[in-house]
Amino acid sequence: MLDIVLIVLAVLGALVALAILVGVARVLRMRRRLRSRLSAVDARESGPATLFGWAADRRDQRPGPGMLGLGPDALVFVQLMPEREVRVDRSAITSVTTARHFMGRTSNRELLVVTWDDNGMGDAAAFVVNDLAAWRDRLS
Repeated sequence: MLDIVLIVLAVLGALVALAILVGVARVLRMRRRLRSRLSAVDARESGPATLFGWAADRRDQRPGPGMLGLGPDALVFVQLMPEREVRVDRSAITSVTTARHFMGRTSNRELLVVTWDDNGMGDAAAFVVNDLAAWRDRLS
């Protein structure tokens, strides 16, 4: 009886160890992807952010965590889950404001709202960031 208990515990321990290894590998892969996408725009400023909404993606709003990066020529948000990217040329940015409402949704925190001109069409995205004033100043 004791042998069966030990075997079951060993199998469970091996499964837990495997799950931890898979999780660590996934996190490392996500971090590598974030770094490569942020370095593609030569991001000099970056920080954790959450995409609250994106006007161009009106039908399929999928907010989620990621990294917001600012380079000399572009602003980029790389979302972890689901994997996607919002990239905006700095020259196309028309305004940077703060608000608690965006596209019919309300946040309990102030949002960084960036609007830009995309080939004659207006677009906007709202982000939850840690240092709202600093991001607004960087983009203005």
